[in-house]
Amino acid sequence: MLISISSFSQISTIKDKINNVINNKNAGIGVAILDLNSNESVVINGEEHFPMQSVFKFPIALKVLNDVDNDKIKLSDSIFISSAELKKKTWSTIQEKYPNGNIKMALSDIIYYMVAISDNIGCDVLLKNNGGASSVNHYLRSIGIENMTIKINEAEQQAKPDKQVQNWTTPNEAINLLTMFYKHSLLKPATQNFLWETMKKTATGSIKNKLPKGIAVIHKTGSAPNIKNGTAVNNDVGIMVFPNKKAVAYAIFIKDSKETSDTNYNIIAEIGKIIAENKK
Repeated sequence: MLISISSFSQISTIKDKINNVINNKNAGIGVAILDLNSNESVVINGEEHFPMQSVFKFPIALKVLNDVDNDKIKLSDSIFISSAELKKKTWSTIQEKYPNGNIKMALSDIIYYMVAISDNIGCDVLLKNNGGASSVNHYLRSIGIENMTIKINEAEQQAKPDKQVQNWTTPNEAINLLTMFYKHSLLKPATQNFLWETMKKTATGSIKNKLPKGIAVIHKTGSAPNIKNGTAVNNDVGIMVFPNKKAVAYAIFIKDSKETSDTNYNIIAEIGKIIAENKK
């Protein structure tokens, strides 16, 4: 990772601005930013392990769409969601729409709910139907992603909050996966475009709150209000595409936070603003 003059403004200045945002916060914070045109970067705690929370739905979606590309399944396939797969007290628009379960939904719709709206029921259904967490790990290793691990599903995360740290990544590895996705090296054109457009519709998180108009954000978020001893997690990973079509990948992870949710979300929004203001 290097510090120099690039298509960003002064790299060291960007790092200083981010440090000004995160200093004195009662939280562990990791940030990795990569200019996808110049390949220059800003990294803070880039090799530290952070719990992913719902960010893990991004690699799950990649694995499922890889199965589509290999003709194992189709986006048009109907997936049965039984009443037994519904879980009380979990975030799920699918469950809100179909409280009795026992329905069929197109695979494409479930992926949309899982990624864009961060649906937990849809996530666990896809994991169960596509080989479980181990199959996602096998896929990640097959593409060279080593420092990202998924061991438990959403239901298990919610039932045993202390174990949520078992689904982890480093900010640098999140950037590596985003870069491969951006460079179209993981999926065929149709599935690439489907996931890209789905992530562009992500309705969660705060990264867009302080961005100027005209910047597209293709991203996945993850959060948990209390995973251990009253601490919170807030994450956002994605790609910003600017009006001139140049792009920046970013990974922002906040763990062990005793700050308020509003503070955590504001940290992410401020870092997003810094990226936008300094990208030329």
